[in-house]
Amino acid sequence: MIIVVGGGPAGIYGAITASLLGEKVKLIEEKEKLGGTCVLYGCIPAEAMVHPLTIKYSLERLGKNIEFTYGELTKLAQDAINRISKGVEYMLESAGVEIINGKAALKGMEIEVSGQTYRPDKILIATGTLKPEVKGAITSDDLPYLDKDFKKVVVIGGGVGGIDYAWLLHKAGKEVHLVEKESLLLAKHDQDLRNAVTNYFKRIGINLHLNTEAKIEEGKVKLSNGEEIQADYIVISFGRKPNLIGFESIPHKYFIDVNEYMETQIKNVYAAGDVTGSFTAHEAMHKGYVAGLNMKGIRKSYNGNAIPKVISTSPQIAYVGNTDRGKCVKIDMTSLPRAIADKETEGFVKVCEDNGKIIGAVAFSERAEEIISLIALGIKLNASIDNLIDFHYPHPSYLEIIWEALREIKLG
Repeated sequence: MIIVVGGGPAGIYGAITASLLGEKVKLIEEKEKLGGTCVLYGCIPAEAMVHPLTIKYSLERLGKNIEFTYGELTKLAQDAINRISKGVEYMLESAGVEIINGKAALKGMEIEVSGQTYRPDKILIATGTLKPEVKGAITSDDLPYLDKDFKKVVVIGGGVGGIDYAWLLHKAGKEVHLVEKESLLLAKHDQDLRNAVTNYFKRIGINLHLNTEAKIEEGKVKLSNGEEIQADYIVISFGRKPNLIGFESIPHKYFIDVNEYMETQIKNVYAAGDVTGSFTAHEAMHKGYVAGLNMKGIRKSYNGNAIPKVISTSPQIAYVGNTDRGKCVKIDMTSLPRAIADKETEGFVKVCEDNGKIIGAVAFSERAEEIISLIALGIKLNASIDNLIDFHYPHPSYLEIIWEALREIKLG
């Protein structure tokens, strides 16, 4: 018998994989709903709220305007949460996985849940992360569940999460103040991307407080430059920690230590997903799948190369690999026929090459997710620049900007 602890992407796919391969699997989840952070608080409700705002953004470019109340957005988010969570339950049950609700803890090689003790042959820990608890502030987890209207919000942190939710809240009609301690948004990302996104956020009317640190005191945000901001909500966009409650005995530095087979340092105990240091649901899904195979005895290593990352603003932000070296070409969207036709000319795509292979790319553009995903596939398959140039990208499309960049790398 295998016990999987955690009903997020890693736990779901680990449990389903092992069960479909013939193992008896029990999945333990402490929350009432399945799906983990992504479904209940993160990427799914965010996408449900962003989608109508993206339509609003596109219509604005065409000279039209529509409005959505925040209540309408949260209704869409909660509808998506409920439907997908139910779908996850159906997937697990259809695969033969038994679902147990309760808080689990590891005692030796035994799992204790609500007074019941299980002794499985193997265990998969997929407990995810915990949101930061900061007095006077909320986190992005809370945004899909806010039940009162508001006008002004301060987002602390200009990283991936801060960018995502600052854009969402701004397009939802809120006065947004974004505080970042560095001089540009998206620290540790591509410099061209940082410059473009920072300038874009300023231009669309998000109030940026750069080179500035923030403290929360008495319901106000006090900035290091002496300013104070009073807002309806203060949102902390960073600081998630691995959820090790009940599993403190598993060796870890910060996240749980695993090898490429998702094995911890304790025999027959595996871990996958955010608790091991992943930062996207698609990484967690793949780690769970790999763990499921290995728990069944099918030796499979996890390959974390060329993972596309996406930030759901409009224009979208997406990136893969390394853009700090090699020969790089940057193509502005203003030169792309499809973007001109759609009036979606904001942004650029940048592709970097070394020794005849793409090593990284970044896109701040319409359909950035698709552009970077196709580039990531090329990197994953170790395709040469020549191979990728030979591919026929449809015209007019956003994807053909890849061909334009590769052609310039080859001939320029």
